[in-house]
Amino acid sequence: MIVEVDEKLIKLSWRELAILIVLHLIGWKTLTLSDVELIVAGHSRAVRLVARLKELDLVEEYSVRGTKLYTLSELGEKVAEEVKKKMVEANLWSSLVEALGDAYRQA
Repeated sequence: MIVEVDEKLIKLSWRELAILIVLHLIGWKTLTLSDVELIVAGHSRAVRLVARLKELDLVEEYSVRGTKLYTLSELGEKVAEEVKKKMVEANLWSSLVEALGDAYRQA
């Protein structure tokens, strides 16, 4: 998917989109690398995807007691909002929220 934000065109894979959407949806807006591994099915893939999202300035990395944490940057939040708009327009957002059920409502 290609997303335009702040006059920038950003091309994202479905896995990159998935990470941004999860970060956008969860209440604490932070993931560990282990969380990302669960989303994209694999450690090396997670490391590559996080590196790419950092390179695009969509996520920021923090280290707390040796654990790396990833959160949306300001640009990442804007991209996630734009993706959400596109999903709403395509009638996909409600299906996602329904599939997440209580996990989304608690966030």
